[in-house]
Amino acid sequence: MGRTVELGTLITPAKNVRCGNGNYPVLSMTMHNGLIFQDEKFKKVIASKDKTDYKVVYRNQLVISFPIDEGVLASQRITDAGIVSPAYGIWDIDQIQILPEFLEYALRSNRAIQYYKAKLRGSTARRRSLPTPTLLAFMIPLPSIEEQKKILKNMHKIRTIIRKRETQLNLMNDLIKARFVEMFGDITINDRGWDSQPLGELCTIVRGGSPRPIEKYLGGDVPWIKIGDATEGEDIYLNSTKEHIIQEGVKKSRLVKKGSLIFANCGVSLGFARIITFDGCIHDGWLALENIDKRLDKVFLLQALNQMTDHFRSIAPSGTQPNLNTAIMKAYKQIIPPLEMQSSFISFITQIDKSKSVVQKALDETQLLFDSLMQQYFG
Repeated sequence: MGRTVELGTLITPAKNVRCGNGNYPVLSMTMHNGLIFQDEKFKKVIASKDKTDYKVVYRNQLVISFPIDEGVLASQRITDAGIVSPAYGIWDIDQIQILPEFLEYALRSNRAIQYYKAKLRGSTARRRSLPTPTLLAFMIPLPSIEEQKKILKNMHKIRTIIRKRETQLNLMNDLIKARFVEMFGDITINDRGWDSQPLGELCTIVRGGSPRPIEKYLGGDVPWIKIGDATEGEDIYLNSTKEHIIQEGVKKSRLVKKGSLIFANCGVSLGFARIITFDGCIHDGWLALENIDKRLDKVFLLQALNQMTDHFRSIAPSGTQPNLNTAIMKAYKQIIPPLEMQSSFISFITQIDKSKSVVQKALDETQLLFDSLMQQYFG
């Protein structure tokens, strides 16, 4: 990596500026894309109506959220000034020594994530913290500004290719949604006049369970499907999970079988339905839809639910986080089109999936290249 310096020589605590009566865009932190405008993430602003205590973050300042070991930090490069949660930490960056974007890459690198995980303090998973002196002691690679620019140029090229592949996949997903509307109309009002019944009468809806504290049960061999394992634009099949739990945790959760249809009723994945390709346990933010009525094809039902993601998010009661409880889902009216139409739609999906698999393979290869460059530049 060449020359390295302590993070504390590159950043200093920013002056604490509150929103007050100011009018600023609300920014949200994401694991993969850094800071974005909140209405882009949630299709609406979900911040508290009282934003007076929100922190103002200016362009090229560093924002650190939590849990830090999930890489939720970023340099603010999208607006001259925005506001973030009062819980976020804001730092000034010495831009004479390091480019804000270069620093962000360094702090999101695998080496950095492993450092955070090894140094976290506390017993509760998402409340564990990294002492500030420990954070500032992390060693940052520091080539010349010109070399930083060259490195960023290479990273931008790869990121551009990745975005193009992701756009292709999103367009194919949009094609599936358009075909759905063409065949089945607006299912919020059932404008084709088909029979419809409450979802709770068409299948058994069972909520998952979360053993707590979860860190006590991690490290086993049973897949643990948590909120966030399904993200927008992904395939309808959930093929893997990041975490696994021990058998004792299985008893406190809910084990669902390979091929099960699950639906996220809260959190960042709210409104997403997936079919799992393995036996695994589901977080209590997931619902398992079992014993599905023979008049409904499972894949059709999944697509119908995914078609309604925005609707589900709009009707979810607000709270700490939007939550569609089991009663709401049981009462949701599901249309029942003729089975031959459902089969025709699924055949269309199958053809699209063949094209998606080719693009996905290219995307995976490009991501591997990106990861190797991250390793080369940042360790």
